[in-house]
Amino acid sequence: MRLRLSEPEWSAFADALCERTDVESAGVLLAEVRGEVLVARHLRVVPEDGYLIRRRDQLRIDPVALNRLVRPARDEGLAILTVHTHPRTLKPWFSLADDAGDARLMPSFFAQTPGPHGSIVLAGETRAACGRIWSQCDSVPASLAVGVVGRTVRGGDAPPAPEGAWFDRQVLALGEHGHRILRDLHVGIVGLGGTGSAVLVQLAHLGVGKLTLVDGDRVEASNVSRVLGARAADVGNAKVDVASRYVRALGLGCSVTTACGHLGGDVGVEMLACCDVVVSCVDRHSPRAILNRMAYHELVPVVDLGTAFRVNATGSITAGAGRVVVVGPGRPCLACWGHVDPDRLRIEAMTPEERAERIAEGYFSGADVPQPSVVAFNTSVAGAAVVEILRLVTGFAGAADPPDRLAFDFVTGEVRRNALAPTSCRICAG
Repeated sequence: MRLRLSEPEWSAFADALCERTDVESAGVLLAEVRGEVLVARHLRVVPEDGYLIRRRDQLRIDPVALNRLVRPARDEGLAILTVHTHPRTLKPWFSLADDAGDARLMPSFFAQTPGPHGSIVLAGETRAACGRIWSQCDSVPASLAVGVVGRTVRGGDAPPAPEGAWFDRQVLALGEHGHRILRDLHVGIVGLGGTGSAVLVQLAHLGVGKLTLVDGDRVEASNVSRVLGARAADVGNAKVDVASRYVRALGLGCSVTTACGHLGGDVGVEMLACCDVVVSCVDRHSPRAILNRMAYHELVPVVDLGTAFRVNATGSITAGAGRVVVVGPGRPCLACWGHVDPDRLRIEAMTPEERAERIAEGYFSGADVPQPSVVAFNTSVAGAAVVEILRLVTGFAGAADPPDRLAFDFVTGEVRRNALAPTSCRICAG
């Protein structure tokens, strides 16, 4: 399993625990279970008077203090994880004293809420963490990867991925560790049109380990020229089926899960909450708003991308733009960037009859007009989005100052980095 935390909360929690170097310190982390992912909801430090034993190599929390700290787990049905430090160590490990402590605490946790439950050790000098998790009280604990989500995504070591020479050149660029991260990565893609299919193809060739694909549309004749992997014979087939066929035909070991439905309608956000990164390739503002909220509530970075064109009467492009926006903990959200429009949300919430009536009355126009789309421009923006995913998860370019938004001007050939001043937005400023 994986534990997911926001970087600001984890940094403050770890700093508080590691403040004392003469004795061990402890805290409690309560998390919501999202399939194979635990999403941290509460991080609490044991107060100074909350210990029965506290030494440099051992501690025991007062049951009264512990009961007070874990009370929200009982009320909300959350997983309970104890966190404690090993002062002045570089690498975390579980000691025999830790084994004894967990054996004493786990039955109590499972008696209060179904679990899973676990424990984490934090190295005092490096803040490195290792974890383990019990699915049942009497089960053998499994490894728990601790992932911190902020302007980059940091996690534990990915497992080795033995294979042939398929990725030799890629490993030369990203390193063996970077490649293993990709093999262990779970990416969701919402929307498999021109940009979404281009993202899918690149992620599949990169060797990403698992893809979750969401799209309720079927291939139309106009899609064949711009949806990568689609054939003329695919007209009428579900886009998710065409995409899945492409990935499986590569034979690179990528696991694919599909949902032929629309986010917010047939498909719930819980299907994407267990992803490490989600790519938004949607035209409508409603699913974009859902993904925007999910990025901060579920601590899942979302990469949103799209293209837009203005064409004159002679068919010449007078304006062509593309964007790649990365949102999630520590970054401005899509609403702050203006990519979630309340007026468009209102229009999209109307029934077809209401929309037609409003158009006839002249309240708005262009709501259902097909937009220009060209495979070359789609692929250019999709490639930039995949690079940002690589930056997020592999750290190939370092962690300093990653871009939040890239703006493409296809007429002038310019690419610009955009920035926003901090806001009081209720979605991303909390």
